[in-house]
Amino acid sequence: MEVPRLTCSLFGAIKAAATMKDTVILVHGPKGCVYHINYILGLRGDHHSQVYCTCMDEHDVIFGAEERLKQAIEDLDAGKKPEIIVVLSCCASGIIGEDVQNACRVARTRARVISIDAGGFTGNFTEGYARTLSTIVSEIAEPVETPIPRTVNIIGLLRAGPDLREIRRLLSLLGLIVGVVIPAGASYAQLRTTGSASLNIVICETSGLQVAQYLQQRFGTPYIRCVFPIGAELSQEFLIHVASALNISSVPSLLVQSPETSAPLHPPHVALFAGPTRAIALARFLSIHGMAPVMIILDFETPLISDVRVAAGDECTLLVSPDWDDIEDSLKSHRIGLIIGGLMERPLAARLGIPLIDVMHGSQRTAGPEGGNAVLSMIRERTSP
Repeated sequence: MEVPRLTCSLFGAIKAAATMKDTVILVHGPKGCVYHINYILGLRGDHHSQVYCTCMDEHDVIFGAEERLKQAIEDLDAGKKPEIIVVLSCCASGIIGEDVQNACRVARTRARVISIDAGGFTGNFTEGYARTLSTIVSEIAEPVETPIPRTVNIIGLLRAGPDLREIRRLLSLLGLIVGVVIPAGASYAQLRTTGSASLNIVICETSGLQVAQYLQQRFGTPYIRCVFPIGAELSQEFLIHVASALNISSVPSLLVQSPETSAPLHPPHVALFAGPTRAIALARFLSIHGMAPVMIILDFETPLISDVRVAAGDECTLLVSPDWDDIEDSLKSHRIGLIIGGLMERPLAARLGIPLIDVMHGSQRTAGPEGGNAVLSMIRERTSP
């Protein structure tokens, strides 16, 4: 018995597909699953597509609803005129063995229809992210003759917004062109050219590594895994890493161009609630500015656990998949004065009277030198006497 901190594969699948351009998402399942995911995405402030549903009921669970699914696909194609229709199964349709792939195959549409198994029993949201991105890329990417020089793809970035704009700007300093960002803002036409890049840059390993490995196997495209570039120091490291992979000799200095805002005079004990990608970047960024995190809470097991430990330092307590009681006890015992987390941590932070900063959901700028300035400014504002 527990209070869950992880959501299901369906959430990850919807989140991964929802920021793509001209894309409609259809879930073959009961209306409750889709309503709650739409509601959560709205609370998080994400800019997402409307998620449609076949609204399976008790009759459908007994007798099946493949014909209704086929009709729903065709109606969405005619009414919304998307480039891509992503059709997702869920727990209910998966359990009764609905042939979602067949319904997608026989539906008559102008749009490209992609079927993905997203039943909640097949894994958590991280597996939904990875499976969805891999399936979309494998079905849409087309053969290429030769890669385009100085063109890179960004893989695993789930949100378009200020951070994506800053990462594009940083790459432009090396004279690079971004071919496609997977999935944030990706169009059907862009996804078709995925194999033409000279390098794939994995921003989030949890969602993007599987795609990068597939593209390396199919097209021979090399990939690198980069620490998310928060602040001038990590942005400089990001540029050096990319330049080295592409044999670019000249890398502009960011440290001289944009000195960062100073850290608080009396730095608080900080707890980070994050996935491994953000945890590594934020831990390193905070440590650079004299605020090494006292606690890091990861929601799931990850192959990056050793990297998180190195970024956190020996004095940091690392909790992996803890329950809420353990989290609350640890926050109290470590005298935490600031939580950097997200939506789920708001009630806990309010109950314990701990200031909270949400930098996880795309509306705040965190990338680049100015993103680091913004994070430091928020910390100073929330912890000043």
